[in-house]
Amino acid sequence: MKKAVSVILALVLCLSLAACNKEGNTGDNQTVTGTENNAVEQTQQYLKEGKNIITGYKIGDVTLGQYTGLTYKEQDVSVSDEEVEDSFNKYLDSYKSKIEVTGRDTAQEGDIVDIDFTGLKDGVAFENGSGNKSDLKLGSNTFITDLEQGIIGHKKGEEFDVNCTFPADYWNEELAGAAVVFKVKLNNIFEYEVPEGTDEFIAEKNSGKYSTVAEYKDYIRSTLRSQKEENAQLEKEYELVQKLIDNTTYNIDMEAEIQRGISSLKAYNDAALSAYGMDSVGYYQTYLGLSEEQYNEMLRTQAELSVRFEFARSAIADAERFQVTDDEITELATAQAKQYAYASVDDYYAKLKELYGVEGKVYMEEQVKLNKATDLIFDTAVPVKED
Repeated sequence: MKKAVSVILALVLCLSLAACNKEGNTGDNQTVTGTENNAVEQTQQYLKEGKNIITGYKIGDVTLGQYTGLTYKEQDVSVSDEEVEDSFNKYLDSYKSKIEVTGRDTAQEGDIVDIDFTGLKDGVAFENGSGNKSDLKLGSNTFITDLEQGIIGHKKGEEFDVNCTFPADYWNEELAGAAVVFKVKLNNIFEYEVPEGTDEFIAEKNSGKYSTVAEYKDYIRSTLRSQKEENAQLEKEYELVQKLIDNTTYNIDMEAEIQRGISSLKAYNDAALSAYGMDSVGYYQTYLGLSEEQYNEMLRTQAELSVRFEFARSAIADAERFQVTDDEITELATAQAKQYAYASVDDYYAKLKELYGVEGKVYMEEQVKLNKATDLIFDTAVPVKED
């Protein structure tokens, strides 16, 4: 049976792995611990209440609308010559070298300048406002605009002050909108030299895998098309999942399920990041610039989409009365056992029983039915060309 892969299904997988904040396998047979909620107890409760052991859905929880023949916008995945050329130029640019400017000693936009600098606010150096032998490309907006523009026109070896005002929306509140002075020494001026894209260059940098520019551009075109096709598939699946949810009537209050999904996603994220000494809130704040409130909003959006999709495809599986063969169960179990680095399918089944309190094969049978529902949605969808 075909395996559908998408952002939505990845979220569903996270919820499955972290369901009810249980212990879950993260690969290489490493175990992570969520909160104290017990997945075995939850699964047994689902069984007593006649619910799906994976999703918690019970017949009658939703009323299905249309789920086959859904339409989606067909994306253009063609690759233009201009896109290939742009990508090729970026490739050449990655091999650029820095050379000292000759014939002039005055900095101009586009130059790479080597500077020493100290930022002063009210005459006092502020944190993270100083540097020595720092390279800065003028016009790159790496530093605040006033500083970069203030260096243009000065000569190599010159020391000077640049009066600057930080943007009002600058990320550091203590400096936002503040008037400061940067003391600058312009040590040297450089420019980048980009290599010429010749057959010889391509052959040298690719160890003979590609020996001509034409071959490498064919590779670029193929890669760009694959990326576009992958993105188009993700957009298709997201649009179809959203339409399925919109067409489905939810007859129960979904808030408890959504909150459970939020907790599961957060536990999964925390576990994945614990090896790096971080929790998910800290990671998203540090590396993605999200506040805790924004992170929680993101989790809710993801969890709600995933939970509603799970209930809808559970209902489809029931409505379609899918039949499952032993071969289909074994195929999926084998793939997942390999993905999570188990020595055998039997070992994987044993872990599933430990986690959920039901036979591993029984759990996988339900997963196959859910996957068949997903395939039915995607395989019967009808593309509509964009205007």
